[in-house]
Amino acid sequence: MLDELEAAIDQYYEDWQSLTKHTTSKNFFENLKPTAVGWKVADREEYRTRLAELHDLSDKIIETWMNERWIAKVHLKDATLPHGITVVKLMERRPGSTDTVGLDHLDFYSPDATNAESILKQEPNIKWTHESNDVIEDYEWISIWFEGTEAKIKNDTVLTIVSAELKELEKKILSS
Repeated sequence: MLDELEAAIDQYYEDWQSLTKHTTSKNFFENLKPTAVGWKVADREEYRTRLAELHDLSDKIIETWMNERWIAKVHLKDATLPHGITVVKLMERRPGSTDTVGLDHLDFYSPDATNAESILKQEPNIKWTHESNDVIEDYEWISIWFEGTEAKIKNDTVLTIVSAELKELEKKILSS
């Protein structure tokens, strides 16, 4: 699976560079740090197969049931994907979805994520949306859409969300 991830990330970056090379906010785009790759699979069977492929390559795996599907956050213990990425988000497609499988998105950390909207408003050729997650309060990001994929611009990482989810679960357990 690592070979597929590497090839897909390399292609993603070619498309990403084509998108961002004519921007007026070059500093913003150059300072984005890729932190995770989202990989979507068709169904539960493929999810289990792919997760098994990653199992021995990882030192941390956290699975979450969200939106009627499983999502695993996998930290690679010794492997590093292109652009320094060591976290894979393996996601089942949502029930009834016909989303494309394979590389779904890259998460990018930005120290300037709070200003991303104002920066992107100055970029008329970039399609973007403000997104949020109703599972974790105040979890928001900017999605940039291009070439059938997505760049998620965040001021944190998926590990921040995992930590918040676990803290919420702990509160629930302790209060019952």
